[in-house]
Amino acid sequence: MGKNPPKWLPGERVKETILLQRKSVEQLRADRVLRKDKLQERRERHKNKLDAKRKRKLSTKKFISAQTILKHAQRKENQGRKFQKIGEKVEGRRRHVNFGELKKNLHESPVRLVVRAKGSQIPPEVATAFRKLGLLKLYSARLISMSPRTEKLIEQLAPFSIVGQPDRAQLESLLRTRGSLYNEETQTKRLISGNLLLEQALGQYNVLCIEDLVETIATHGEHVEEVLNHVAPFDFHPPRQLFVERHRSVHQKLEIVNKASFAAYLSDQLHQSTAEKKHKAVSAAKKSKTVNVKRKAA
Repeated sequence: MGKNPPKWLPGERVKETILLQRKSVEQLRADRVLRKDKLQERRERHKNKLDAKRKRKLSTKKFISAQTILKHAQRKENQGRKFQKIGEKVEGRRRHVNFGELKKNLHESPVRLVVRAKGSQIPPEVATAFRKLGLLKLYSARLISMSPRTEKLIEQLAPFSIVGQPDRAQLESLLRTRGSLYNEETQTKRLISGNLLLEQALGQYNVLCIEDLVETIATHGEHVEEVLNHVAPFDFHPPRQLFVERHRSVHQKLEIVNKASFAAYLSDQLHQSTAEKKHKAVSAAKKSKTVNVKRKAA
């Protein structure tokens, strides 16, 4: 060829931009394969870790003595007896009260938020009552409108749950962050992602947005029972940074008396809002009395 090379090389001529594009596509494919391999290795390591943990648990499984089993059985029996006694007391109180007036007073009372504070170590009667209210898991909660049936269940479940009256701000925050609608036909629930979903599900009850839903529940509107039937139970989870519950025993996790538990935190929040409502009602009643006295004196 000599000292001077030809101005062009043999073969097909390709633009430099196309060559760079091919190179970038090949690099992307190689990166994708590498990420896939790394993900597979990570999954295998996680699986092996879980298998080793299960084997360790099985090998170091503690022996449960007969006294412990008997103690748990006696505790369940005592809790079931307490549950039945509370129901009998409620029925006894109702015999001396007019049923129509009771139903009217309960219908006008504010909506309650019931949070399940006991897990699986409960008697079957309590588990059945939780199932009726739709509280199937620990720390699951539901907004319930008071009626003769629900009042009895709530009073019976008081030792095993947290009951309170959420204020308007708590209601709005709860519905915006964890609110979902339950469909009875398909038995599924969908998060409240927009006003269109609310309008389709609750438009017949004049609920077109989150503000309407909060207003209906807070003021105990006309169709509050039908609206609450469409609102699915909430799932609460204790925050890790505030309540490291995995390092506590099962008794400490579920006991409301323990000040460091998540159940105690929820109980304090609801009781504060309930106390504020009672204080406002008492102050309003005192003001109305003083106004009436001044008018009579004048």
